[in-house]
Amino acid sequence: MVNFIKKNLLGSLREFRNRFINPIQNGQCADSTLKDVRIMKKRAHVLHAVLAGCVQRRDYSELTKFLPPKHEYVLSVRISPLQYKMYRYYLDHVASEGSKTKTGAHLFKDFQVLSQIWSHPWCLHLSNEHKKTNVYKKNQFQKTAQLINVETIVAESGLKENEGKELNDNGNRTMSTDVPQIVLEGAKAACSPRSQSPNQAWYKHLLTERDVRIMEHSGKMMLLFEILRMAEDLDDKVLVFSQSLISLNLIEEFLAASHEARDPLSSLKNGSWIKNVDYYRLDGSTSASLRKKWADVFNNTSNFRGRLFLISTRAGSLGINLVAANRVVIFDASWNPSYDIQSIYRVYRFGQLKQVFVYRLLAQGTMEEKIYDRQVTKQSLSFRVVDHQQIKRHFTHFELTELYTFEPDMLDDPNSRKSKRPTPILPKDSILAQLLQIHKDWIVSYHEHESLLDHKQEEELSEAERKAAWAEYEAESNPAKLPDDSSQDTLQKKTNEQLLELLNKSRTKVSVNFLNLQKMRAHTIEDYILRLVSKLKQDVFFD
Repeated sequence: MVNFIKKNLLGSLREFRNRFINPIQNGQCADSTLKDVRIMKKRAHVLHAVLAGCVQRRDYSELTKFLPPKHEYVLSVRISPLQYKMYRYYLDHVASEGSKTKTGAHLFKDFQVLSQIWSHPWCLHLSNEHKKTNVYKKNQFQKTAQLINVETIVAESGLKENEGKELNDNGNRTMSTDVPQIVLEGAKAACSPRSQSPNQAWYKHLLTERDVRIMEHSGKMMLLFEILRMAEDLDDKVLVFSQSLISLNLIEEFLAASHEARDPLSSLKNGSWIKNVDYYRLDGSTSASLRKKWADVFNNTSNFRGRLFLISTRAGSLGINLVAANRVVIFDASWNPSYDIQSIYRVYRFGQLKQVFVYRLLAQGTMEEKIYDRQVTKQSLSFRVVDHQQIKRHFTHFELTELYTFEPDMLDDPNSRKSKRPTPILPKDSILAQLLQIHKDWIVSYHEHESLLDHKQEEELSEAERKAAWAEYEAESNPAKLPDDSSQDTLQKKTNEQLLELLNKSRTKVSVNFLNLQKMRAHTIEDYILRLVSKLKQDVFFD
């Protein structure tokens, strides 16, 4: 983008990588050497100054003085025994099965499966059923297309057969009628259900039908429904964001089960979960007109029933205003931090009258925690370069790159790795305070997201260090070098006569230098020895 605004300001991609990307990334980790950290700070300072003339950035901090406070909590959620068993089994028997390539060769496929496990194990079954439905629809479409094609072949063959019979009556030739029958039988065989190999799911022996109703198989689900119950008591509305449509489907199933199990004598609102009355859903299949309709209904101050909005992160993190809610649950972490940040801004914007509380639910010890760590690192990089801030380095290079490490903190295993993050004593949110008491076994630890992105004034560069940073950068950027492309552009603009004159001048210079070189006398080693002895004798004489 900078190159589009101001061409060559940052040099070529190779130059930019060597001058900025590599030095800054090398100093980003908790285990970076002091030298790498020092270089990183200097290059981040230079890059910020270079960009100052063409990049202006304003984030939500400009609005904080006009809006109520926002508190963003990250909850490390303990996985259940079933989740542990399935996660471990997948890593040991499926992710590495028959793969001669290094671990992570199928990263995004593994991420899809593992994310379903840490959301709720039953998501695996729902995903598998969804795939079967899609395969069935595809097969039906292909079957229809093949039969239409066969009918066309048979019709054409029938015409040819009739022609062949006419010719036979005249005693000329006969036509075979076996071809269309063979084609027809082949097409039917291809479309037969037997020809489709059944999808053998790897988790079948670990999951049963009764697991669909057991919410305790997922700590995330348990905490989500507790947040919904407590928010209802406070008359607060909630947004729930998830990347997975399967997760949203399962949440809807649990809402329906909760609605059926409620006390029939209770009030209409209390514990009621009727779609498009008590809760709404927005995903990629929702039309623009319905998006606006449900958003307006949800934001209506007289609507006391509608208190939950289930939203697909990709479809609903932009372009929608839902300030009636003041609590946001990010059910799963995104690879791109901007998706989660934009999700929060659906409520934290002009028009918000209440304090905003955000809950990021992370499956502790899993790949999801690593993804969140990468989010923080990416945001830290942005703050360093664009906002000229110094952020503490929280994660080692190993922690950021080894996505497949699985070290959950299990209650029944004293040898399991415990969370390294210190837990604040008292949260500012009454709901989180209650969760820590009621469901302390599900919450391994929690912290405020902003605490990882605080500006550390003690790590700022001194004035002398800033000057040294510029001197090092300019020395590296302007080395002695051969004529560049600009010189070649100048030559291309000259006429043939001018080029010939330059060529003759160059030949003259070469000839003169060659003659001078010939006039130089070449001395033998013996001559140098005699000269050295003579010089030494003179030095001794004068001493």
